[in-house]
Amino acid sequence: MRYWGTIRRWLPVIGFFALLGAVTLYQLVSHLNSRVPAQINGEWDYYHFHWNMWWVRHAVLNGLDPFYTDMVLAPFTHNLTYHSLTASLLPLYMIMEPIFGHLRSANLMIWLFVVLTGLLMTGLMRRQGISRPVALLGGIALAFSPYMLDHAASGHLNLITVFWLPVALFLWEKVDSTCAFRWAALTGVGLWGMWMTDTLIVFWAGLLLAPYGAWSLIQAEDRRARVRVVLLGILALAVTVALAWVIGPLRQTLDFDTSTLEPARLLTLRYYSVPAKTYVLPSLGKAQRLGFERDETIGVLLVAAVWIGLFVRSKDRMRWLWLVAALTPLVFTLGPDVKVFGTRIPLPFRLVHEAFDGQMRTPIRFLPPAMTGLILFVAHTYDGYVRRMRVPVRTAVVAALVLVLFLDYGVFTPYPATVPPPSYDFYTMMRHEHYPDYDYVVIDVPSGPYTGWRLVGSHPEAMVYGPVHEKRMVSGLLSRMPLDEHVFFENTALMGWLTGSLPLNADRAAVELKRYVDEWPVGYVVVHQDWMAQDRTLETLAFFNSHTSLCFVEVEGDAVLYRTSSHPKGCPPRLPPQVDSGDYTIHFGEPGDEGFTGHGWYGPETIGGETARWAGGRQEALLYASLPTGPAYSMTFRATAFEETRTVKVVVGSRVAGDIQPEQLGFVTIEPGGWRDYTLSIPADVVAGAHGDIVLSLSADGMVSAAALGLSADERPLTVAYDWVRFRAEAE
Repeated sequence: MRYWGTIRRWLPVIGFFALLGAVTLYQLVSHLNSRVPAQINGEWDYYHFHWNMWWVRHAVLNGLDPFYTDMVLAPFTHNLTYHSLTASLLPLYMIMEPIFGHLRSANLMIWLFVVLTGLLMTGLMRRQGISRPVALLGGIALAFSPYMLDHAASGHLNLITVFWLPVALFLWEKVDSTCAFRWAALTGVGLWGMWMTDTLIVFWAGLLLAPYGAWSLIQAEDRRARVRVVLLGILALAVTVALAWVIGPLRQTLDFDTSTLEPARLLTLRYYSVPAKTYVLPSLGKAQRLGFERDETIGVLLVAAVWIGLFVRSKDRMRWLWLVAALTPLVFTLGPDVKVFGTRIPLPFRLVHEAFDGQMRTPIRFLPPAMTGLILFVAHTYDGYVRRMRVPVRTAVVAALVLVLFLDYGVFTPYPATVPPPSYDFYTMMRHEHYPDYDYVVIDVPSGPYTGWRLVGSHPEAMVYGPVHEKRMVSGLLSRMPLDEHVFFENTALMGWLTGSLPLNADRAAVELKRYVDEWPVGYVVVHQDWMAQDRTLETLAFFNSHTSLCFVEVEGDAVLYRTSSHPKGCPPRLPPQVDSGDYTIHFGEPGDEGFTGHGWYGPETIGGETARWAGGRQEALLYASLPTGPAYSMTFRATAFEETRTVKVVVGSRVAGDIQPEQLGFVTIEPGGWRDYTLSIPADVVAGAHGDIVLSLSADGMVSAAALGLSADERPLTVAYDWVRFRAEAE
């Protein structure tokens, strides 16, 4: 009954934070299965947390160490202890995912963590004797701070677990008040859970628990009580270290060779620091214009309350504990140094930077422990005055402060949710492929092997498809990656081109692709046409269609799927769509023609009332197709020349290493001014000699642009437009 009474008293508070969280995150919580966080600056970061949850569950269920993986940024194996793995979410994910599904679960966690932060901070303050209205105000101040709103908009599931801070303080308060070993052990478990969430989180807790522990020693009655406090603290740390060693991440952290990583520069640390003037003369409304992490503040109201509170009399001595506890993380947020009269004065964060071998690059992320301490200081300072107010006055004052806080923090700024990348059936197909000796890699193009240090390529959000196909992949984001891997992805011919770091060197890239297909091995290549400019898309498709290690499979939506020659399923024939028995037709410009075109083509467009493609840019346009061997074929194509009559030489050859030489089929004269049909014959022995895999060369005798003729500003050199080409088997 006692517990039910407690729950009943807290139900309105739970409902308040749940409702406020839903209103603040409305664009997300109202579309749980169709929206994802998108950051206020239009970028997104959510996808690697979705992959993290899948990977940790996959690893644990399959007896693997979740702190090591080769499933992303393949073909390399990575230590994930410096990655934002957030392994502590595994129990929650395993409960929620079967009920709500993956996307709903991930989105609900954002809302849940905001609500928990407000609720637990309110509960901690009530535990410390703070009145209900002030405690509620403190919970709002932490849960809906610019830091929380910014990282919720980024989908940073590790960094919005600020609720761990009131949990840590509550656990130590129980240790201090009960002197019970079980609470010390539970504190150790809690600290380990924070470490499993992120190294930064347990660091936060340590910054607050250290002065809190010192306070416990000072407040202890005698030497014996002090010794007991010390022993309880040692027990808590022992439990933390033991769990971290046996389960992780301590052993894996010690195994990480940080000398292979690029350290953050001082310039980067300064960029992600809070300007000192923010704590003296904050800009009104600054928090509402968030666009980048470096823009986060603690708001105007809290700064004013702290400065005034220094001169306000209060009998509550505990407030000074929380002010002292806030000072260290507050100084950390200022970064590696401050500039005073043109001279840079070093600050303690440089020691943190060195202790982590240059891997702690964002001083501004120490805002949560700083804010926690400052909120508690303010609460203990003003609570006595609030209690002495008449109820109507107190209600009006607190309501006004809540409103000011909402405006200061920008609580009702629309949450930047957006639609996730499209789903594709072929990724699900890959998930069901299992071969005992063939653990293949998926390459998404363009490729984006990102790290927290360097953004190589583009569209690392292809990582979100990892939990669907459950295969190794190149694209994705890990917080840290060795320098030599950066060099590989940027400077080798194939990967440098796929990441957009280098122009295409077709000969070298072709050799490397063949080697990777066999050695990694590569199982599928997916070209995302909607992620690239048209010129790059055309270049990519032409290269892949020409490569003998890749086989065109299908087009689904904006994605073109290729299987590799090393795959156990082998290569499907590149048959054009069959209209009738022995009749195969490629409709240029229609979805699906991407697997047949080589170099020398422009993108789909409307030409003469038809969806078609122009050939141009070079005199030769290549076309790839597979035809059943046996009969000869009549090849008819519908075409029109651009402004001038063109003579096109048609040559057929073998795409693979067949036993024939390219054979000229003839010349056709193509007129401008309208669509006409042109027909040539392909002998049966030519098709048989190519093993059915033919390549057609359509070479025009010239090209000219509309700009050169003064017709428009279009500078593309054009030869002939093609509507369709039909291959019809001839009767023997």
